[in-house]
Amino acid sequence: MNKRLMCSLAVVGLTAGCATVQIPPDRLEGTEASLRGAAELGAASVPAAKLHMQLATDQAEQARKMAKDGDPRAVLVLGRAQADAELALGLAREVSVHGEALRAAEDLEAVRVRTP
Repeated sequence: MNKRLMCSLAVVGLTAGCATVQIPPDRLEGTEASLRGAAELGAASVPAAKLHMQLATDQAEQARKMAKDGDPRAVLVLGRAQADAELALGLAREVSVHGEALRAAEDLEAVRVRTP
C-alpha cells in the first residue's frame, strides 16, 4: 500500500511539473502595444526609455518561459513588464511633447519679432 501511494504521488508530481500557466492574451498584447508605441516615439534615443523598453522585453520573455514551465508567478512578471513598457512609452512621449513645446515657443517668438 505504501509503495503504491509513493508511486502515485511521484506520477502526480511529474505531471504537475509539466503544466503550463495561461497568460491572459490581452495583457501580453497590451505590453507589446506599449513597446511598439514607445519605439515609434523614438524611445531608443531616450536613455531612460530605452532601459525600460529592454527591461519590459526581458520580463515579457521571462514571463512566457515561466508560464510554459507552469510557474504561476508568470502573470506577476508580465505585470512588471507591462509597467516598464508603459513607463518607456511615457518617457518617450514626454521627450516628444517637450520638443514640440520648444518648437512652438520658438515659433511664437519668431512671430513676436516680426510683428511691429
